[in-house]
Amino acid sequence: MAPTSNAQWPEDLATSILLRLPVKSIIRFKCVSTTWRCFFDNPSFVSRHLRISKQNQRILVGYNDEHEQDDKSVLRMFHDTTLATFDDWLPQFRALGVGKFCLHDGLVCVCDAINFRIGLWNPATREIRFLPEYYTGIKRRHYLQTIGFGSDPILNEYKVIFFVKNIKAHKTPLLPPLRCAVYKMSTDSWRELKREEIELVEEKYINSRNTCVNGVSYWVASEHFSYNVLAFDIRKEVFELIEWPHIPHTQQNAWGQLVIIPNIDCISLWISDSYEDSHTSNHDFWVLNEQGQYWTKLLTIGPLLEVHKLLGFWNMGKGNIKILVQFTNRKLQLYDQQTHEFIDIGLRHKLNRYGFDIYIYVETLLAIGTHTIGYNN
Repeated sequence: MAPTSNAQWPEDLATSILLRLPVKSIIRFKCVSTTWRCFFDNPSFVSRHLRISKQNQRILVGYNDEHEQDDKSVLRMFHDTTLATFDDWLPQFRALGVGKFCLHDGLVCVCDAINFRIGLWNPATREIRFLPEYYTGIKRRHYLQTIGFGSDPILNEYKVIFFVKNIKAHKTPLLPPLRCAVYKMSTDSWRELKREEIELVEEKYINSRNTCVNGVSYWVASEHFSYNVLAFDIRKEVFELIEWPHIPHTQQNAWGQLVIIPNIDCISLWISDSYEDSHTSNHDFWVLNEQGQYWTKLLTIGPLLEVHKLLGFWNMGKGNIKILVQFTNRKLQLYDQQTHEFIDIGLRHKLNRYGFDIYIYVETLLAIGTHTIGYNN
């Protein structure tokens, strides 16, 4: 039952309004009464609020700004589709000691690259949960870590996948080449996967960018310039290698990046025929079917002049596809597939840096911890 005032609004109307409120407002309303707090903490309300929140996606951009004096990263969460105003997330990330991170359902999974400390953070509620330490007693300088984060939408279970790969195997033959463990949020515990459960990916290099859709986490995995997509079923805790799309011979060694298509909940793989010395490029987007069995080419964009790479879809609606693009002049622009026009967002990364990282963020009420990170509004 939705909490109502003395005006006695219809319950369904009151609920509809409350579901569309930002998390910050709902947290304030929790103080009104115990009834209101229980209503907002109800798993059904939290789930419905998240579904509506996904219709108001926001963009998070990470890069090294050319205007900064030092090499510190910039992490900006833009408020709306105009990309005009933003919040600076970097102070909070520094407090977490983050080295790598991934986003899913409004939660951020962060990993300290030095201490291997992993945390789950809800930026909207400011809650943080540090996970139990798992890999104790290993020489961490020998290992490269990769994380993944996703959920099983049926059981509403959130899990973290943590890889530590031995990068000095020739010097440390007694250490395992790869270790992998899965953290289950509901039990606050880890399970290390057995050797036979990870032998499929033991020799693979797993890209740090992780995406989860419909209960499956995905990474790009490579071995000797041969690429696959690595899939991990969150519920079954099983890995699978998905073959690369059948592409022209000139693109056989082309690296790809996984991208979520907004409002469709499917995985797209971007592959480009561009090279460092080329001035024009064509870019293909391939879509994976629901069963993860085959790829279908969604669209080809190009030839485009001086485009280095495509970073992801943004603000898709009414058939108008817009794509975030990184140019060879280090600028971030928005490409309108319908009008073929570019919009300069006003961001430019430093020379000799990796460029832009793009993430999609939505607010969530999901409770993950008992304490908060204090920072200014």
